[in-house]
Amino acid sequence: MSVGIFYTTTKGHTKSACEYLAGKIGAQLVDVKSAGAEDFAKFDVIIVAAPSYGDGEIQSDWAEKLPLLKAGSKGKKVAIVAIGNQANHPQTLFSGAVDFLPYLKDAQIFGASDVDGYKFNHSAFLVNGKFIGLALDVKGDENYAKRIDKWVEENKPTILNLF
Repeated sequence: MSVGIFYTTTKGHTKSACEYLAGKIGAQLVDVKSAGAEDFAKFDVIIVAAPSYGDGEIQSDWAEKLPLLKAGSKGKKVAIVAIGNQANHPQTLFSGAVDFLPYLKDAQIFGASDVDGYKFNHSAFLVNGKFIGLALDVKGDENYAKRIDKWVEENKPTILNLF
């Protein structure tokens, strides 16, 4: 199975997290700015990653690529990685990542993660007591790499052929 991690970054935090994750699972990194339809189509498993900005909006580089994600993720396993900052955005922590959901209706979403240790007032990325995907505060959580390690371990059964 092949795994592609599609990311965008402004300050480098999302890229750092994705590089670490890619190293753990042998995935290929793809900067979404340069991604085309063929990039989404060639992977068996897709991981999408984006930081949240402002009042919880997804990073703007994803806007024009979301239709490509919709077409390229049909019937595939997809995980979402949300990058946020709990100190600066406790009202909207990780909320921008929910913008992926309308484009993933035909995909098999996996990878919910625990809330433990995060302090925030609201997150649209939180459903039934868990984050929809892997939630990381790269800047404010010194244990973010351990969160990635735990997430990889928990999701081995879902993408078993990768490990």
